[in-house]
Amino acid sequence: MKWALELLWVVSGFVSGYCVGSYIESALHEHVSDARPKNVRAWRKFPRLLRPLINTHYSHHVVHHTRTWRKNHVTQFRSKEEKIKLDEELDRRGRHGYVVRMGGYATTLYAEGGLIFAAAPIAAGCAIGWIAPAAFSVPFAAATFIPVLFSWIVHPYLHMSFEEGQRKAPRGVRWFLNTVYCRAMYRHHFIHHRYGGVSNFNLVLGADHMRGRFQKPTRRDIAAMREVGMPL
Repeated sequence: MKWALELLWVVSGFVSGYCVGSYIESALHEHVSDARPKNVRAWRKFPRLLRPLINTHYSHHVVHHTRTWRKNHVTQFRSKEEKIKLDEELDRRGRHGYVVRMGGYATTLYAEGGLIFAAAPIAAGCAIGWIAPAAFSVPFAAATFIPVLFSWIVHPYLHMSFEEGQRKAPRGVRWFLNTVYCRAMYRHHFIHHRYGGVSNFNLVLGADHMRGRFQKPTRRDIAAMREVGMPL
């Protein structure tokens, strides 16, 4: 029954990695990407040392939450002038501004823009790989990387109506967007934006519930989702 033991290692490794990856995503999203203003002010006292944290907060919370998607969840800019003004601000930030723009204004990961997202899962995977057999550590490492893949590949479609996403997504992604899991992700992420990034931090669902950071949509929220074409 060696194969059964190997299968148990693989399944337990993947499930463990999923849970760890979801927890890392939720915690980093809350405490870095959507960090409280007092924490960001503290980081700015050490700008060279903490530049990755400062840049991550700027690209996600400032650009993605407050400078784009202001009209509704599926309209990135309200006017050409709004986009031009943000582009001018990003140009003044040099390389980081370029990375933000190339990432669709922090809608997907681009170049070093994914550093914070990728660093923690890589560290977790390496640590487990040091102490656990490959049958456990390989699926563990793969599962911890799911939040990075979702941020890179799936997240842009969460800011489209379901119909538009089905038109534009590649076949495999289109199938995933239509799953029960991803429909829950649509709702989860909608609430994250609707209330200013104070809850529902996960794309990989699970840890927000464990951490007490989950907010359930109200009837008004559901009506707003229906208005912009979110799947219900």
